[in-house]
Amino acid sequence: MLNFSKEQMKLDIGDISMGGQPGELPTVLFGTVFYGKKYREHEPEAMAEIEGFMARQEELSQMTGNPGIVDIFISSEEQIKYRLDFVIDRIPEKRAFCIDVPESELRAKVLKYAGEVGLSSRIIYNSLNLGLTEVELDALKEYPPGCAIALGYNPRNMSTDGRVEILETGGGLIDRGLLEIAKESGIENIIIDTGATPFDHNTAETIRSIPVMKNKWGYPAGCAIHNTVESWLWMKKYRKEHRDAYLTCDMGANAMPVMMGADYCVYGPMRNADRIFPFIAMVDKFMAEGAMDYFGVDIPDDHPMRRLK
Repeated sequence: MLNFSKEQMKLDIGDISMGGQPGELPTVLFGTVFYGKKYREHEPEAMAEIEGFMARQEELSQMTGNPGIVDIFISSEEQIKYRLDFVIDRIPEKRAFCIDVPESELRAKVLKYAGEVGLSSRIIYNSLNLGLTEVELDALKEYPPGCAIALGYNPRNMSTDGRVEILETGGGLIDRGLLEIAKESGIENIIIDTGATPFDHNTAETIRSIPVMKNKWGYPAGCAIHNTVESWLWMKKYRKEHRDAYLTCDMGANAMPVMMGADYCVYGPMRNADRIFPFIAMVDKFMAEGAMDYFGVDIPDDHPMRRLK
């Protein structure tokens, strides 16, 4: 069991809390919608499917105590209004949501739209990374999100030290660290993504970085470790005839960051919520019992340890 000497921040983001000592609060689970399958806006069957995924994630969240966040994948300007509006109309009124946008200037446009319609305080921004542009920086300052994920991905040095450097100093790739940029932009809540990498690319450092960064800064930390499983070349072939094996690996991978102290997991497509939520709730029960027995951590009533007897 882990416990850090550094004070661990607990952030209130919308109507959920995240952070603290390992095992103290339930793991927050991000499920992605609109990614992978070529969804076409306004197609009734596709939209009904996504609506069903979101309803089921929320049902599982209420059952287990693990907060569920909708991670909205946006890859073009035309998708911004429809996808944000669609999700906002179907989640609890104060619930935060995550915008998952791969391109810098598109992230700026998402920030602008969200700011103009009064949603900035509910955004979890995915992510602040080394691809920042001046356009994005200007948008961050004008429409600061309620929370931002700082991505510790450093292609020059994928060790834990390299991941720390990109956050702390910029690692020679940007002129200052991402944490400093976040503060300069007026972002009050920061969470860290250690930057999942493929096998043979310092993969283990993705997980080893979690306790290092939590003990260094005290920010909530986690990762999208499902990306490592997704990029596994052998599994890409094997899963064609053995999908259950792939799903087991995909689900099980999310236990490793939590056992190393992670506060959240981006678990991938929301269609997998039925597998992930009970599994992580079980891991949380292990972690919470250890935190309480060994370190005297107070476990809240809505934690899976207490809800799922």
